Amino acid sequence: MTKVRNRPAFSFFACPDSKLLRNRLDALVAQHPPAQGGEWRPYVFWGDEGLNQTFWEHLTIQGLFALPKLLVIRNANILPAENLKKLFSALLPLVPKALRENPAASDVPLPNPLVWPIICLEVAFEKGTPKIPAHIQKASVYDIALKMGWLENIPGLAPQSMPAFVKNESARLGLKLSGEQIGVLSSALPADAAHVSSALSSLALLADQDGRLPSGMESLVENTHELSIFELMRIIQQQGPAPAAWRRILEDRLSGENLVFAFNAVLLREARMLWQFLSGQEPYLPASIAAQKKAAARSLGFAGVAKLWELALMADKGIKSGERNTEQAFEKLAADLFVLFSQGSHMKGKP
Repeated sequence: MTKVRNRPAFSFFACPDSKLLRNRLDALVAQHPPAQGGEWRPYVFWGDEGLNQTFWEHLTIQGLFALPKLLVIRNANILPAENLKKLFSALLPLVPKALRENPAASDVPLPNPLVWPIICLEVAFEKGTPKIPAHIQKASVYDIALKMGWLENIPGLAPQSMPAFVKNESARLGLKLSGEQIGVLSSALPADAAHVSSALSSLALLADQDGRLPSGMESLVENTHELSIFELMRIIQQQGPAPAAWRRILEDRLSGENLVFAFNAVLLREARMLWQFLSGQEPYLPASIAAQKKAAARSLGFAGVAKLWELALMADKGIKSGERNTEQAFEKLAADLFVLFSQGSHMKGKP
Protein backbone atom coordinates (compact mmCIF):
# COMPACT_ATOMS: atom_id res chain seq x y z
CA MET A 1 0.00 0.00 0.00
CA THR A 2 1.14 3.54 -0.79
CA LYS A 3 1.43 6.30 1.77
CA VAL A 4 -0.55 9.43 0.95
CA ARG A 5 -0.46 12.46 3.26
CA ASN A 6 -3.88 13.97 3.90
CA ARG A 7 -5.48 12.93 0.61
CA PRO A 8 -9.14 12.06 1.31
CA ALA A 9 -10.08 8.44 0.74
CA PHE A 10 -13.24 9.93 -0.82
CA SER A 11 -14.73 13.41 -0.97
CA PHE A 12 -18.21 14.87 -0.62
CA PHE A 13 -19.09 18.25 -2.12
CA ALA A 14 -22.36 20.06 -1.51
CA CYS A 15 -22.77 22.85 -4.07
CA PRO A 16 -25.64 24.08 -6.27
CA ASP A 17 -23.36 25.74 -8.84
CA SER A 18 -21.57 23.45 -11.31
CA LYS A 19 -18.77 25.89 -12.12
CA LEU A 20 -17.97 26.71 -8.50
CA LEU A 21 -18.00 22.97 -7.85
CA ARG A 22 -15.59 22.35 -10.74
CA ASN A 23 -13.30 25.17 -9.63
CA ARG A 24 -13.01 23.79 -6.11
CA LEU A 25 -12.59 20.21 -7.30
CA ASP A 26 -9.79 21.23 -9.66
CA ALA A 27 -8.04 23.08 -6.84
CA LEU A 28 -8.32 20.13 -4.44
CA VAL A 29 -7.09 17.62 -7.01
CA ALA A 30 -4.12 19.86 -7.80
CA GLN A 31 -3.17 19.74 -4.11
CA HIS A 32 -3.09 15.94 -4.11
CA PRO A 33 -1.39 14.48 -7.19
CA PRO A 34 -1.25 10.67 -7.38
CA ALA A 35 1.33 9.27 -4.97
CA GLN A 36 2.92 7.11 -7.67
CA GLY A 37 3.20 10.01 -10.13
CA GLY A 38 1.31 10.95 -13.25
CA GLU A 39 -2.09 12.61 -13.27
CA TRP A 40 -5.59 11.72 -12.14
CA ARG A 41 -7.78 10.52 -14.99
CA PRO A 42 -11.38 11.71 -14.45
CA TYR A 43 -14.44 9.57 -15.12
CA VAL A 44 -17.79 11.31 -14.74
CA PHE A 45 -21.07 9.57 -13.87
CA TRP A 46 -24.53 11.12 -13.46
CA GLY A 47 -27.04 10.52 -10.70
CA ASP A 48 -30.02 10.53 -13.05
CA GLU A 49 -28.42 7.71 -15.04
CA GLY A 50 -27.43 5.49 -12.12
CA LEU A 51 -24.06 3.81 -11.63
CA ASN A 52 -23.22 1.32 -14.35
CA GLN A 53 -20.86 -1.65 -14.41
CA THR A 54 -17.98 0.53 -15.60
CA PHE A 55 -18.17 2.55 -12.40
CA TRP A 56 -18.04 -0.49 -10.16
CA GLU A 57 -15.11 -1.94 -12.09
CA HIS A 58 -13.16 1.29 -11.74
CA LEU A 59 -13.95 1.44 -8.04
CA THR A 60 -13.06 -2.12 -7.09
CA ILE A 61 -10.64 -3.61 -9.64
CA GLN A 62 -6.91 -2.92 -9.24
CA GLY A 63 -4.69 -4.11 -12.04
CA LEU A 64 -0.92 -4.20 -12.41
CA PHE A 65 -1.01 -1.36 -14.93
CA ALA A 66 -3.98 0.53 -13.47
CA LEU A 67 -3.95 4.32 -13.74
CA PRO A 68 -5.04 6.81 -11.04
CA LYS A 69 -8.75 7.48 -11.43
CA LEU A 70 -11.08 10.22 -10.23
CA LEU A 71 -14.60 8.80 -10.08
CA VAL A 72 -16.81 11.89 -10.11
CA ILE A 73 -20.51 11.32 -9.43
CA ARG A 74 -22.53 14.41 -10.43
CA ASN A 75 -25.96 14.92 -8.84
CA ALA A 76 -25.31 12.00 -6.51
CA ASN A 77 -28.21 13.24 -4.38
CA ILE A 78 -30.65 11.81 -6.96
CA LEU A 79 -29.02 8.41 -7.31
CA PRO A 80 -31.46 5.50 -6.95
CA ALA A 81 -31.63 4.16 -3.39
CA GLU A 82 -30.07 0.82 -4.31
CA ASN A 83 -27.13 2.57 -5.96
CA LEU A 84 -26.52 4.76 -2.92
CA LYS A 85 -26.63 1.81 -0.55
CA LYS A 86 -24.15 -0.15 -2.65
CA LEU A 87 -21.93 2.91 -3.11
CA PHE A 88 -21.73 3.73 0.57
CA SER A 89 -20.94 0.10 1.41
CA ALA A 90 -18.13 0.13 -1.15
CA LEU A 91 -16.67 3.37 0.22
CA LEU A 92 -16.26 2.14 3.78
CA PRO A 93 -13.32 -0.20 3.05
CA LEU A 94 -11.44 2.73 1.50
CA VAL A 95 -11.03 4.32 4.95
CA PRO A 96 -8.00 2.94 6.84
CA LYS A 97 -8.69 1.79 10.40
CA ALA A 98 -5.89 4.04 11.66
CA LEU A 99 -7.69 7.07 10.28
CA ARG A 100 -11.00 6.09 11.85
CA GLU A 101 -9.27 5.84 15.21
CA ASN A 102 -7.24 9.03 14.76
CA PRO A 103 -8.60 11.46 12.12
CA ALA A 104 -5.59 13.74 12.65
CA ALA A 105 -3.09 11.04 11.61
CA SER A 106 -1.01 11.62 8.49
CA ASP A 107 1.06 9.38 6.23
CA VAL A 108 -1.59 6.71 6.61
CA PRO A 109 -1.62 4.13 3.81
CA LEU A 110 -4.80 4.06 1.74
CA PRO A 111 -6.16 0.63 0.76
CA ASN A 112 -6.65 1.77 -2.85
CA PRO A 113 -4.47 4.81 -3.67
CA LEU A 114 -5.40 4.60 -7.37
CA VAL A 115 -9.06 5.53 -6.83
CA TRP A 116 -10.53 8.77 -5.50
CA PRO A 117 -14.35 8.83 -5.47
CA ILE A 118 -15.90 12.32 -5.59
CA ILE A 119 -19.56 12.52 -4.54
CA CYS A 120 -21.22 15.73 -5.71
CA LEU A 121 -24.44 16.69 -3.92
CA GLU A 122 -25.80 19.48 -6.13
CA VAL A 123 -28.45 20.75 -3.77
CA ALA A 124 -29.81 24.17 -2.87
CA PHE A 125 -28.71 26.00 0.25
CA GLU A 126 -31.06 27.45 2.83
CA LYS A 127 -29.76 29.93 5.41
CA GLY A 128 -26.21 28.93 4.55
CA THR A 129 -26.82 25.20 4.95
CA PRO A 130 -27.09 22.64 2.12
CA LYS A 131 -30.40 20.78 1.92
CA ILE A 132 -28.87 17.31 1.85
CA PRO A 133 -31.40 14.46 1.81
CA ALA A 134 -31.86 12.87 5.24
CA HIS A 135 -31.04 9.35 4.05
CA ILE A 136 -27.60 10.54 2.92
CA GLN A 137 -26.92 12.41 6.16
CA LYS A 138 -27.71 9.24 8.11
CA ALA A 139 -25.14 7.16 6.20
CA SER A 140 -22.00 6.18 8.12
CA VAL A 141 -19.71 7.30 5.26
CA TYR A 142 -21.27 10.76 5.40
CA ASP A 143 -20.54 10.89 9.13
CA ILE A 144 -16.95 9.81 8.44
CA ALA A 145 -16.60 12.54 5.80
CA LEU A 146 -17.80 15.11 8.34
CA LYS A 147 -15.34 13.97 11.00
CA MET A 148 -12.41 13.68 8.58
CA GLY A 149 -13.01 17.02 6.88
CA TRP A 150 -13.78 15.28 3.58
CA LEU A 151 -17.04 17.19 3.13
CA GLU A 152 -17.03 20.69 1.67
CA ASN A 153 -20.06 22.98 1.56
CA ILE A 154 -19.84 25.52 -1.25
CA PRO A 155 -22.79 27.94 -1.43
CA GLY A 156 -23.77 29.31 -4.80
CA LEU A 157 -23.27 32.93 -5.74
CA ALA A 158 -25.33 35.54 -3.91
CA PRO A 159 -25.62 39.33 -4.27
CA GLN A 160 -23.01 39.73 -1.54
CA SER A 161 -20.45 37.44 -3.21
CA MET A 162 -21.05 38.46 -6.84
CA PRO A 163 -18.68 41.49 -6.92
CA ALA A 164 -15.73 39.46 -5.63
CA PHE A 165 -16.39 36.66 -8.11
CA VAL A 166 -16.74 39.11 -11.04
CA LYS A 167 -13.52 40.83 -10.00
CA ASN A 168 -11.53 37.60 -9.70
CA GLU A 169 -12.92 36.07 -12.90
CA SER A 170 -12.31 39.23 -14.93
CA ALA A 171 -8.73 39.36 -13.65
CA ARG A 172 -8.23 35.73 -14.72
CA LEU A 173 -9.38 36.68 -18.23
CA GLY A 174 -7.13 39.74 -18.38
CA LEU A 175 -9.99 42.23 -18.09
CA LYS A 176 -9.38 45.46 -16.20
CA LEU A 177 -12.77 46.55 -14.94
CA SER A 178 -13.48 49.65 -12.93
CA GLY A 179 -15.39 49.43 -9.67
CA GLU A 180 -18.43 50.87 -11.43
CA GLN A 181 -18.26 48.26 -14.19
CA ILE A 182 -17.94 45.46 -11.64
CA GLY A 183 -21.00 46.84 -9.88
CA VAL A 184 -23.01 46.99 -13.11
CA LEU A 185 -22.12 43.42 -14.05
CA SER A 186 -22.76 42.11 -10.54
CA SER A 187 -26.25 43.59 -10.60
CA ALA A 188 -27.13 42.69 -14.18
CA LEU A 189 -25.87 39.12 -14.46
CA PRO A 190 -27.64 36.12 -12.90
CA ALA A 191 -26.05 34.64 -9.79
CA ASP A 192 -24.63 31.66 -11.69
CA ALA A 193 -20.86 31.23 -12.04
CA ALA A 194 -21.02 29.72 -15.54
CA HIS A 195 -23.16 32.61 -16.77
CA VAL A 196 -20.81 35.17 -15.26
CA SER A 197 -17.73 33.46 -16.68
CA SER A 198 -19.25 33.17 -20.15
CA ALA A 199 -20.39 36.81 -20.09
CA LEU A 200 -16.93 37.99 -19.11
CA SER A 201 -15.36 35.78 -21.79
CA SER A 202 -17.60 37.47 -24.34
CA LEU A 203 -16.66 40.93 -23.09
CA ALA A 204 -12.96 40.04 -23.07
CA LEU A 205 -13.13 39.64 -26.84
CA LEU A 206 -14.13 43.30 -27.07
CA ALA A 207 -11.40 44.62 -24.78
CA ASP A 208 -8.38 46.54 -26.02
CA GLN A 209 -4.78 45.36 -25.60
CA ASP A 210 -4.73 46.67 -22.04
CA GLY A 211 -7.82 44.66 -21.12
CA ARG A 212 -10.09 47.70 -20.93
CA LEU A 213 -13.59 47.76 -22.38
CA PRO A 214 -14.89 50.38 -24.78
CA SER A 215 -17.39 52.93 -23.55
CA GLY A 216 -21.02 51.86 -23.40
CA MET A 217 -20.12 48.50 -21.90
CA GLU A 218 -23.33 48.53 -19.84
CA SER A 219 -25.44 48.10 -22.99
CA LEU A 220 -23.60 44.88 -23.82
CA VAL A 221 -24.42 43.09 -20.60
CA GLU A 222 -27.84 41.86 -21.70
CA ASN A 223 -26.22 40.11 -24.67
CA THR A 224 -23.48 38.33 -22.75
CA HIS A 225 -25.38 35.63 -20.89
CA GLU A 226 -24.21 32.05 -21.04
CA LEU A 227 -23.71 30.83 -24.57
CA SER A 228 -26.01 27.83 -24.51
CA ILE A 229 -26.59 25.75 -27.61
CA PHE A 230 -30.04 27.27 -28.03
CA GLU A 231 -28.76 30.83 -27.75
CA LEU A 232 -26.01 30.04 -30.26
CA MET A 233 -28.60 28.70 -32.69
CA ARG A 234 -30.75 31.81 -32.29
CA ILE A 235 -27.76 34.07 -32.87
CA ILE A 236 -26.75 32.22 -36.04
CA GLN A 237 -30.34 32.13 -37.28
CA GLN A 238 -30.68 35.87 -36.84
CA GLN A 239 -27.20 36.92 -37.96
CA GLY A 240 -26.14 34.29 -40.49
CA PRO A 241 -22.89 32.31 -40.02
CA ALA A 242 -21.53 32.47 -36.47
CA PRO A 243 -19.07 35.31 -35.97
CA ALA A 244 -15.53 34.13 -35.24
CA ALA A 245 -15.85 35.50 -31.72
CA TRP A 246 -18.77 33.22 -30.89
CA ARG A 247 -16.93 30.22 -32.29
CA ARG A 248 -13.91 31.07 -30.15
CA ILE A 249 -16.11 31.28 -27.05
CA LEU A 250 -17.66 27.91 -27.84
CA GLU A 251 -14.28 26.29 -28.41
CA ASP A 252 -12.96 27.82 -25.18
CA ARG A 253 -15.93 26.50 -23.21
CA LEU A 254 -15.37 23.05 -24.66
CA SER A 255 -11.78 23.16 -23.37
CA GLY A 256 -10.13 22.28 -26.65
CA GLU A 257 -11.94 18.98 -27.05
CA ASN A 258 -13.02 17.73 -30.46
CA LEU A 259 -15.67 20.28 -31.36
CA VAL A 260 -18.34 17.89 -32.63
CA PHE A 261 -18.09 15.28 -29.88
CA ALA A 262 -17.94 17.91 -27.14
CA PHE A 263 -20.82 19.82 -28.70
CA ASN A 264 -22.80 16.58 -28.90
CA ALA A 265 -22.16 15.87 -25.22
CA VAL A 266 -23.58 19.26 -24.26
CA LEU A 267 -26.48 18.81 -26.68
CA LEU A 268 -27.42 15.45 -25.19
CA ARG A 269 -27.29 16.85 -21.65
CA GLU A 270 -29.53 19.73 -22.72
CA ALA A 271 -31.94 17.33 -24.42
CA ARG A 272 -32.17 15.19 -21.28
CA MET A 273 -32.91 18.26 -19.18
CA LEU A 274 -35.61 19.46 -21.59
CA TRP A 275 -37.21 16.01 -21.50
CA GLN A 276 -37.25 16.18 -17.70
CA PHE A 277 -39.06 19.52 -17.82
CA LEU A 278 -41.61 18.15 -20.30
CA SER A 279 -42.15 15.14 -18.03
CA GLY A 280 -42.94 17.32 -15.03
CA GLN A 281 -39.58 16.95 -13.29
CA GLU A 282 -37.71 19.95 -11.94
CA PRO A 283 -33.90 19.73 -12.38
CA TYR A 284 -32.25 22.22 -10.05
CA LEU A 285 -31.28 25.37 -11.95
CA PRO A 286 -31.22 29.08 -11.14
CA ALA A 287 -34.73 30.45 -11.68
CA SER A 288 -33.84 32.56 -14.72
CA ILE A 289 -32.16 29.63 -16.48
CA ALA A 290 -34.97 27.22 -15.60
CA ALA A 291 -37.49 29.59 -17.19
CA GLN A 292 -35.48 29.66 -20.42
CA LYS A 293 -35.15 25.86 -20.48
CA LYS A 294 -38.87 25.38 -19.86
CA ALA A 295 -39.69 27.75 -22.71
CA ALA A 296 -37.35 25.84 -25.04
CA ALA A 297 -38.90 22.55 -23.94
CA ARG A 298 -42.43 23.79 -24.59
CA SER A 299 -41.41 25.11 -27.99
CA LEU A 300 -39.82 21.85 -29.15
CA GLY A 301 -42.18 19.39 -27.47
CA PHE A 302 -41.39 15.70 -26.99
CA ALA A 303 -40.88 15.08 -30.71
CA GLY A 304 -38.48 18.00 -31.07
CA VAL A 305 -36.40 16.96 -28.05
CA ALA A 306 -36.24 13.39 -29.38
CA LYS A 307 -34.99 14.85 -32.67
CA LEU A 308 -32.08 16.47 -30.78
CA TRP A 309 -30.90 13.01 -29.74
CA GLU A 310 -31.27 11.75 -33.29
CA LEU A 311 -29.23 14.62 -34.77
CA ALA A 312 -26.44 14.19 -32.22
CA LEU A 313 -26.20 10.46 -32.94
CA MET A 314 -26.22 11.06 -36.71
CA ALA A 315 -23.29 13.51 -36.39
CA ASP A 316 -21.37 11.01 -34.26
CA LYS A 317 -22.06 8.19 -36.71
CA GLY A 318 -21.05 10.34 -39.71
CA ILE A 319 -17.58 10.94 -38.27
CA LYS A 320 -16.94 7.42 -36.97
CA SER A 321 -18.06 5.84 -40.26
CA GLY A 322 -15.81 8.14 -42.27
CA GLU A 323 -18.76 9.59 -44.15
CA ARG A 324 -17.84 13.14 -43.01
CA ASN A 325 -14.91 14.90 -41.42
CA THR A 326 -15.45 16.85 -38.20
CA GLU A 327 -15.99 20.21 -39.94
CA GLN A 328 -18.57 18.75 -42.32
CA ALA A 329 -20.33 16.96 -39.48
CA PHE A 330 -20.48 20.12 -37.38
CA GLU A 331 -21.84 22.19 -40.29
CA LYS A 332 -24.53 19.60 -41.06
CA LEU A 333 -25.47 19.32 -37.39
CA ALA A 334 -25.81 23.11 -37.14
CA ALA A 335 -27.91 23.24 -40.32
CA ASP A 336 -30.18 20.46 -39.07
CA LEU A 337 -30.58 22.23 -35.74
CA PHE A 338 -31.58 25.44 -37.55
CA VAL A 339 -34.33 23.53 -39.33
CA LEU A 340 -35.50 21.98 -36.06
CA PHE A 341 -35.60 25.30 -34.23
CA SER A 342 -37.41 26.98 -37.10
CA GLN A 343 -40.13 24.32 -36.82
CA GLY A 344 -40.25 24.94 -33.06
CA SER A 345 -43.79 24.75 -31.77
CA HIS A 346 -44.94 22.66 -34.73
CA MET A 347 -43.39 19.59 -33.06
CA LYS A 348 -45.48 19.15 -29.95
CA GLY A 349 -46.47 15.52 -29.74
CA LYS A 350 -44.57 12.60 -28.32
CA PRO A 351 -42.42 10.76 -30.87
